[in-house]
Amino acid sequence: MESEIKLAIKTFFEQVDKLKELNVIRSDKYLGDIAEYITTYFYNIELAESGREPGHDGIDEDGRVQVKYHGSITKTNLSLGNPNEYENFLVVLGPNSLLRSTKYEDDFLVYRFSSDEVKVHQNSNSGSYSCGKAPFEREPDKSLNLS
Repeated sequence: MESEIKLAIKTFFEQVDKLKELNVIRSDKYLGDIAEYITTYFYNIELAESGREPGHDGIDEDGRVQVKYHGSITKTNLSLGNPNEYENFLVVLGPNSLLRSTKYEDDFLVYRFSSDEVKVHQNSNSGSYSCGKAPFEREPDKSLNLS
């Protein structure tokens, strides 16, 4: 990744923290675009042009891919979407994510799961898929340090 892009992303996160302190930003949804960018850096993903494909964000050599970002310092729950609508799920854990293990120091940790791995996380009450009661135990598939 180009140093200019790394610096811009690092500066962005510093400013997001400041805007959160000022109560200007109250949501983390805009971070999905950065997660998609990071995953396309590591994987050959062709993102959907509309950004609104049902159940997935793009396609790679293994099929449809869903990408999520988790950076919450207060919540651990991570919605996994519907694994019947994609073949692989990628999650990017940001610098402040409660789902990060303290073993890893890089700014962003990327985990890749097959849809079959996601299906074991079905909520029996609602039928939805989610995970995240504790930090991820396994080593990340990819990691990115902005420094």
